[in-house]
Amino acid sequence: MKTTADRFEELAACVRELHSYEVPEIVAVPIVAGTPDYLEWIRRETAPERGA
Repeated sequence: MKTTADRFEELAACVRELHSYEVPEIVAVPIVAGTPDYLEWIRRETAPERGA
């Protein structure tokens, strides 16, 4: 799964709640490079929904 650093804890909590493993692998790795269009896609897709 992909998310931004700002939303990591939210995603980690969701994975812990839904995953069947007692200790699921939840790690963060830095993005050191990427194409601008892909990085923008990640920002758009992980933005909190307005009004939610």
